Parts: sequence; C-alpha cells; structure tokens
Amino acid sequence: MPVSLIVLDVEGVITRAGGSQQAWSLVDMLDVRTALADLGIPCVLCTGRQVPYGEAVIQALDLYFAMPRSVAERVREVSGQALLGWPSILENGCYLYDPVTKCPAKHPALTEQRTHELLRLRAETLAPLVASSGAQFEAGKDFCVSVNPPLVVGGGGQRQSAAEYRRLVEASAGPLLASVEVANSMSAVDLTPKGISKAAGVQLLMEWTGTPPAEVLGVGDSTADQGWLDLVGYRAAPSNGREHLLGLHYCSPLPEARGLIDILSRVGSRELGPCS
Repeated sequence: MPVSLIVLDVEGVITRAGGSQQAWSLVDMLDVRTALADLGIPCVLCTGRQVPYGEAVIQALDLYFAMPRSVAERVREVSGQALLGWPSILENGCYLYDPVTKCPAKHPALTEQRTHELLRLRAETLAPLVASSGAQFEAGKDFCVSVNPPLVVGGGGQRQSAAEYRRLVEASAGPLLASVEVANSMSAVDLTPKGISKAAGVQLLMEWTGTPPAEVLGVGDSTADQGWLDLVGYRAAPSNGREHLLGLHYCSPLPEARGLIDILSRVGSRELGPCS
C-alpha cells in the first residue's frame, strides 16, 4: 500500500539529537527538503517543540502541503476546524498547527480542568524541584511543561540525562502524577495533561483527515516516539534510533538527517512494506 502521509520527529531525525545546544546542519536540512519535494507526499512534524520552533522547521523544509478540498471539508465537518494545510503535531500533541492558516488547533482533550491540574503540578512540585536542582523550564510553551535537566558540572554545556531526571520528576509529583502524561526526549522531560501525547496527536490527525494508518510512514528516534509509531503502518528510524525503538520496519545504517534521507529514498522506490 502506498504512503500518503509522512510524520517526522524533529531532534535526532531532522536535526541533531541533544536539544538546542546543537546547531542545525543547513546542508542536511536542504537535502531533506529536496528529498521531500521530490516525493511530493504531505509531510508533518510530530514533536514536543513549541509552535514558533515548529514553524521555523516547517519554513526550513517547506512543509506547506495543501489539503485536498475533500479532506479539508472532512476536517471541518468532524472537528469544526477550518484547516487548509496538513497540520503538524506540536507541544507533544497539545496543538495541531496548520502552517497555511497559522491556526494552532488545540487537542479537544485539553480541557480547562486538565490544564489547571498541570499548572498546579508545575507550581507545587516542579518549580521547587527545578529551583533546587538547577534544572530549567523550557520557555514558550502554552500547555506542555518541559524541563531541561541540570547542566553537568564542567561539562561545557552538556546536561544530565533526561531519562534519569525524569525519575526525579515523577517521584516529586506524588499523587498529582496521575493527572499528567510524562515522556522524555534526549533533551527534556515533557509533561502534558492526561490524554494528551504525541500518540494522541497522531491519532487525532488521522481521524480528522480520514487517513488510513496503513498509509502513514512515521520516523522517530527515541522512546518518546514509540507510542505514536505503534499507531502507523510503516515505522522507520535513523541508526541512532535502533536501540530505543521496537517493531521497526526499517532502520537506516545512517544517523539523523542522513538516515532520514535514506528512508525517504526507499519510499520513492517503494521499498517499504507494512510492519508486522
């Protein structure tokens, strides 16, 4: 079955793993942009990053894929959202962002009560932990709370393991942990209201647009991507994702963006098959 939609994580897939301390390789991004343009298949992001960051990546890669009128009409009928472009999933599923209309559509599970519970968790438990440990809240997010772990002493800007720091976050949350979803990338610990996640965002995108999961290619690199990759028909990763992900159909021998370009070349030559 052909691929009709491509969903990409950002860090470790398009850009270098490790967070904003790593400069973008503009040569790699140009090559990814060219590969996507040659395919002509709609492509969206699935990331914990905030809308301005996601918009910058969308601009760099020219991810302005217009929806067919029939799909846009379905989205309006199902969701009430007037989207014109294929939306990217930002803030770990809190937003489906249409770059054509610049509309950040909130996930319908993002209720006022769930948002209040997340803000309470941030104020009552995370803020004291961040202050005492030397961690840092990531700025610019509306509904997802992201914590960058403390810097390694003498590490030249390197931060402690996000996976290890996640244990401290979960232990500090106490009973409030039940009200949120927790995930971690290579660079941050991300908390969203219960029911909101990358997987929930991908599921919503497929439901709104009527895209069969069997026609979706997902490319990720970390354990934070496992949930949403399990929902799609084709799962792939660059070499740096091999040890973190299960059930991959294809893992490139190349890392990060070069691995992504290798994966995209296989889409064009129809060398991908459905995952078992």
